[in-house]
Amino acid sequence: MSENTQIGFIMGSGTKKTKKRIKDGTVSVSDAGLAYKNGFYLETAWILSQLFERKAKSVLKRIESDQTTNSYSFDQCIKRIKYHHQAGRIPQVETFIDAGLIDGMRNWKNSRNSMLRDMITIHVSPGRMERLASEGIALYKTWNKSMKTVKNALDNPGNQTIAQFNDPFDED
Repeated sequence: MSENTQIGFIMGSGTKKTKKRIKDGTVSVSDAGLAYKNGFYLETAWILSQLFERKAKSVLKRIESDQTTNSYSFDQCIKRIKYHHQAGRIPQVETFIDAGLIDGMRNWKNSRNSMLRDMITIHVSPGRMERLASEGIALYKTWNKSMKTVKNALDNPGNQTIAQFNDPFDED
């Protein structure tokens, strides 16, 4: 059995989409939800980091319309979005992304990095990891809505209605 087949078997689904995701390394919101539900809070935080970064890069590609956004780190993405928000040249960013949300993203990222540095030298309590993961999920809900609204507004400049989006972390 090949390594990808073993991983696909362990993850439970043998669909082509799952196997493709395993090969290219991308993660989804359901991966974060599954990790959180099973108590893997550090993994949840890393998955959320990838999701935050992917959303930020997607919006920056629309705003800056060049290929340099692919080389931005997560921190650089946050700085660029904050720059565009403060500059006020792109009304969709200023309207649909709150400055507090941008600062919250940066604070969450710094908390994540601080916790990882502490893991090297001291024991990090499971409660601290769970708090980081749950704060990340709450932040992701807001971030996701804002990014989708901005992308929608940038793609359809005449249509400024705010669409309702499904929340992937809501319990049914």
